[in-house]
Amino acid sequence: MDYEQLKRELKNQKVEMTPDERIKAYTRGEEVDCLPYFLNAPEAAFADIFGYTTKQMNDIDVMIDIISRASKEFDYSGIYVGLGLRTLGIALGSEAFYPEHGMDYLTSFVLKDYLDFDKIKDKEVSKNKMLLGMLEDAKLLKKTFPDMAIATGVSGPITVAAAIRPLDLILRDTVKNPELLNSLLDLCVERSLEWVKMFCDEFGPVATSIADPVTCIDILSKKQFINISMPYLEKLIIGIKKITGMEPNMHICGKTRPVWENIKKMNLSGFSVDNCEDLSEAKRVFGESMMIIGNVPPVDVMKEGSIDDVINACRECIEKAGDSKCGYQLSTGCQIPIGTPRENVEAFIYAARKYGRQAKIGVMPRGITLE
Repeated sequence: MDYEQLKRELKNQKVEMTPDERIKAYTRGEEVDCLPYFLNAPEAAFADIFGYTTKQMNDIDVMIDIISRASKEFDYSGIYVGLGLRTLGIALGSEAFYPEHGMDYLTSFVLKDYLDFDKIKDKEVSKNKMLLGMLEDAKLLKKTFPDMAIATGVSGPITVAAAIRPLDLILRDTVKNPELLNSLLDLCVERSLEWVKMFCDEFGPVATSIADPVTCIDILSKKQFINISMPYLEKLIIGIKKITGMEPNMHICGKTRPVWENIKKMNLSGFSVDNCEDLSEAKRVFGESMMIIGNVPPVDVMKEGSIDDVINACRECIEKAGDSKCGYQLSTGCQIPIGTPRENVEAFIYAARKYGRQAKIGVMPRGITLE
């Protein structure tokens, strides 16, 4: 399919619900116009499509324009203001470099020696200038888009720790300094929950997500996940539920299959599956426990693939997981990268509506069965 044909097909598609209406009705067990769908962390990619740099995204007026245009052009709905993978680390004293156009990265870590732990343990999220600024931006975005749902998110404890202390030292700590590492991970949970509470004090209970790439099995062994990461993830999940009244969903980049049975026991509303894992297998393991999310490849397909590649990948995902017992949301296997072309974003939307049409939890969409 070429781009001109795609635009004509999109124009002819009948859309009966907003994204917010769709996900609410779907989770209630009602039939919806199509499966809920969303792109994972699309803001930087949208900024690029609209001609902005990532550094310009720090300007609240730019973010307002991005959300407004994405809503009109990509059926995007929702305000997300959460803590990125490095945000808490930076708030506690680590330093980062912010390129004009690209992802930020850490240049120094605040905790190279545990002798400095006392310097960070008493720093309060509620008094941090950067985080208070993020909260003010969230308030302005909600005021500008009052009909949009607002959500937040945090990183998993070991991912936050890796923004405070170098990862190689953390891995060494698992053997040589386990008690000190436990103190650091407790601090990561506490500060993350402080942010969630700040956010909910301002906006009421909101959906909350967890991103925890450092806890994947590409980095940790299964034993390290179970003994070191999992207990603190469970503390974080329980804490979020206590504050918001809702179970969070979680995304882990990379390989996770060896610990799926462990993740299954966590009180999550949904699990976002990286595209390196098989969605059919994910449905078998998680299908009766939580919603499955994913897992169109963000780089090979969304950024570098053709329109047909995107359409075919979306259809394949829906065929694999569209009838999952606790529900399925079509998404990408990870954050869509800067440089993803507009036509591939539109192809994703087209495929979600076409192959996900007339969807209901636990039933394969008629877009597949009637094809």
